[in-house]
Amino acid sequence: MLKKLYSYFMSKLWRTLFLVCAGVLFAITLSSLINVESINLLQRKIALPLQIFYAELIGFISPGPRYILYPILIKLKDFGVNLGVIIALISGHVLIEPSTFFLEAGFFGWRFPIKRFVVSLIVTFLAGMVTVFLGRYI
Repeated sequence: MLKKLYSYFMSKLWRTLFLVCAGVLFAITLSSLINVESINLLQRKIALPLQIFYAELIGFISPGPRYILYPILIKLKDFGVNLGVIIALISGHVLIEPSTFFLEAGFFGWRFPIKRFVVSLIVTFLAGMVTVFLGRYI
């Protein structure tokens, strides 16, 4: 009995570690494609409120758990991306999360996930803008 439990635990542990490592490796690889010239170009060409909106949408479509975004976020911060954009990226990933849409629709009807999506977009955008505002005055 104990041997079966240990075997089951170890198989799940290695599978989980493999998935976590694969996710982090994917994020590190993706972050290596980001360069300072492209970030500077985007910051010059796109207004900050629109950068925040894009960041929340990118966070919304980002697959996997939040820790996968951290290598990318560190790279963006090192390149001088505004913290409001980074907050919007994290919040968009956490608040909006498309994987629960159909589950929520099944439990609460179709209007609920649509309303939650709209409210999450607004809250995430406001969080990014408040961070920008606080960054200027604090």
